[in-house]
Amino acid sequence: MEQLPARCSFGYQSFVLFIGRDMELASIHSRVSERLGINLQENMLKYLLPIDAHVEQVLLDDEDVQTMFDLHKCQGTSFINLQIHAVDTRCLSTHASRQLGDPPPLDRSTSNTHGGSLKTTEPSHLPGSSLELFDRGKGEEGEVPILTQYCLGRIHYVGQVFISKEQLQMELTNYAITRGFNWKYLKNDTVRLTVRCYVDVCPCRLHAFVIREGPEFAIKTLNNIHSCGCDIMSDGHPRTSKKWVVNVVKGKLVDKPTYRASEMMRDIRWDYGISIPYHQAWWGKEVDVSSLYGDFRISYHMLNWYNERALQSNPGSVLSLEVDPETQRFKCFFICFQASAYGFEVGCRPMLFLDGTHIKQHRVQGVILAASALNGNNELFTVAYSIADSETYDNWVWFLQNLKKALLSDRRITFLSDRGKGLNEVIPDIFPNDHHAYCFQHIMQNFNDQCVGKYAAPFKKLLRKILQRIAYAVTEQEYQDAMMAVEINSADAKEWVLRNDVDHWSHARFPGQRFASSNTQATCSITFRHL
Repeated sequence: MEQLPARCSFGYQSFVLFIGRDMELASIHSRVSERLGINLQENMLKYLLPIDAHVEQVLLDDEDVQTMFDLHKCQGTSFINLQIHAVDTRCLSTHASRQLGDPPPLDRSTSNTHGGSLKTTEPSHLPGSSLELFDRGKGEEGEVPILTQYCLGRIHYVGQVFISKEQLQMELTNYAITRGFNWKYLKNDTVRLTVRCYVDVCPCRLHAFVIREGPEFAIKTLNNIHSCGCDIMSDGHPRTSKKWVVNVVKGKLVDKPTYRASEMMRDIRWDYGISIPYHQAWWGKEVDVSSLYGDFRISYHMLNWYNERALQSNPGSVLSLEVDPETQRFKCFFICFQASAYGFEVGCRPMLFLDGTHIKQHRVQGVILAASALNGNNELFTVAYSIADSETYDNWVWFLQNLKKALLSDRRITFLSDRGKGLNEVIPDIFPNDHHAYCFQHIMQNFNDQCVGKYAAPFKKLLRKILQRIAYAVTEQEYQDAMMAVEINSADAKEWVLRNDVDHWSHARFPGQRFASSNTQATCSITFRHL
C-alpha cells in the first residue's frame, strides 16, 4: 500500500508517521495520542492544503483522510503537514454532525513545555456571549461563515508559534473581530507582546515573546475566557483599520484586479459579520493595489524604457512620449503598434471613431484619447490610443499627427467624432482629403439644449422625430421632405439645423461613406473599457 510521510506537530513537539490512502482516522488518532500524550477528543487534527499552505483543513472522518492523501499525490508533495489545535468549546460548527467524541469537560487545563495553561469553559449565557455572538456573523440563512469559524480557532493554545509579531497581531485582530471584543496593549516592543481585554474586570489576557533572535513569536500565557460577555454587538468594530482591510482583501485582489469596494464591503460582512464604511474599503483597496503593483508615480519613470523596448520588439510601430521641457513632467504618450495599423488596413472598414474619456483614478489627472474601428464582423478594433494630461486642442492635433504617421496607406477614411475640443477644425487640417462625420447622439443633445428646450413636451417630441428624419434620410428627396416639415413647424429649428453643419451628420448630404454608423458613444465606451 502506497504511503506518504506526515509530520505531526503540537506546539514544540513533533514526530513523523506514514499515512496510506485507506488508513482510518481512528488509527491516526491512536498513533498521535500515543506519541504526544494528548486526547484528540479535546483537540482538533488539521492539515495544510498543498495548493495553499496558509489554509488549514480539518480531518473529521475517513473520507477526509482519503481526500488529504489524493490532494498531496496530485500536487506531487513529498510530505503531509499535520497540526493539532485545541478545540474551543465556544466555537459553533456547521459540521456538528461529523464531530468526533464527546464534548470536552466544562473546565480543563492543558499543560505544555512552557508551564502555562489554556483554560476553556462552557459558553456563558450572558447577553453577548458566544452563542449570541454568532448572530453578528450569520448569513442570510443563519449559517455561520466558515471563515468566521476559522478565525475563532487561530488563537488557541500556549506554545503556538507565529512567523512574526505582525502575524500574531493580525490573527489576534481577526479573533477579536469574530468574537466581538476589543483589546488593549499592556506591553508592545520588539521582544514581547502583552494584551488584555478592553474591559478591565475581564480576565482575558495573552502574553507572547520572541523566539531567540526572532522574528517568530510564541504564546507564553493565554486566558481566553471572557467574563465581559464579548460586548461589542454593533455592526462595526474598532479594530477594522485600513491595514486590516488590506490584509483581508489582498488575496482577492490578486485573483480579481477589478474587485470593487462595494464587493469588498459585502464579502467582509459575510466573512466576519461586521460592516465597514465605504471610504475605509476604498482606501484599503488603494493601499492594497499599491502594495501589489507598486507606486503609480514610479511607473511614469519607466515610460522611457517601455517606449524603447516596445519599438525594438515591434518594428514599424509608432510610439511617441512627450514631456514638459521645463519641468520634465509627463504630458502625453501615443501608442500605435504596427500590428494594429496593419489590422486596420486589411481587416477593417475605412472609418475611425475618435473620442476621449477621463481616467477614473483619483491620483492620476488625465485622459485617454483613442481611435477605434469596426471589422467585418462589426467587432471592436482599437487602432491607436494616447494617455494625455487633458483633452485639449493641442493634444488632439498631436494625436492625429502621430496617427497619420502610423497609418499604412492613403486610402480615404471617414472620421466620426463628437466635435469636441476643436476636432471639426483639426481633422480637415491634418486629413484634408478625408471626411468628417458628426456623432448624431451629440447633435440631438445639442438640439435639445439649444433649440427645443423652450417648447412643451409634445411639440419637443415632434421636432426631435423630424430631426431624426433629417439625419437618417437616404435620398435627397427624403432630406428635402424632412427639411420642409421642420420649417412648417419651427423656423428656429430649421435655422439651427442649417447652422450646425447638416452636411456632416445627415446621411443624404454626407459626401463620404458612413457605413451605417451614426454615433461614437457605444463603440468608444467599449474601447475605453478594454483599455
